Amino acid sequence: MVNRHISSDLKECALRLWDAGWDREDICDALLISQASLYHWRAIFQTFGVVAKPPSPLCGCTRIITRAVLADSEAIFIHNPDTHLDELKWWLVIHHDIVISTSALSQNLHMAGLTRKLLQKIASERDYKRTAEWKEMIQQQAHCACCCLHNSSSGDRYSLVAALMKGGCIAASVVPGSFDSYQFFDFIAEEVLPLMNPFPDTRSILVIDNCHIHHNDALRDLVCAAGEQTLPTACTCKLISS
Repeated sequence: MVNRHISSDLKECALRLWDAGWDREDICDALLISQASLYHWRAIFQTFGVVAKPPSPLCGCTRIITRAVLADSEAIFIHNPDTHLDELKWWLVIHHDIVISTSALSQNLHMAGLTRKLLQKIASERDYKRTAEWKEMIQQQAHCACCCLHNSSSGDRYSLVAALMKGGCIAASVVPGSFDSYQFFDFIAEEVLPLMNPFPDTRSILVIDNCHIHHNDALRDLVCAAGEQTLPTACTCKLISS
């Protein structure tokens, strides 16, 4: 039997004849249809209530990040404009049980309008009073009072952390692989703090970047215990003084 288009009224007629007690072979001979089609129309009618299967609803991939999560992410950027994508990714895992790659997260933020231009605007709207206080403090302190800590790595083999002053390096440590928060804590406690002085003497301020292993309350307490003053976070650096 050649394939041909069969209208809905013909299908309904075939089903009505079947319900009226007609033999299936007589129905097929009279309407020039196959028994397979007759069974198929009956199954569709029992499922959907019509003889023609309705079109499938439009559907796509389920959104990983909902509007509510995007709103929370925007709030994070407002309060912490220097937040990195990898930090936001771990925040989503911990607080929303959402596992997403950095590239997919970046795409979702871009689609939501959180582009680099908007993030720069958010960063420019930081607390001007605190920023001005931080700049004034830096200008008043001698350069020899600041000690900057910097992490560096070479491929996947070794990582280096160093305490740098204007006159050069005062402490350094190299480990295989990458530094974790415990190794960084030990480096500060054993190698750096013994070389520091009470504020505001020389070597009395530690300048640490925003790496996630530096977000450590125990490290902050250690430095505070060694000195008397903790300076507020400003711009893109975390500034701690002993």
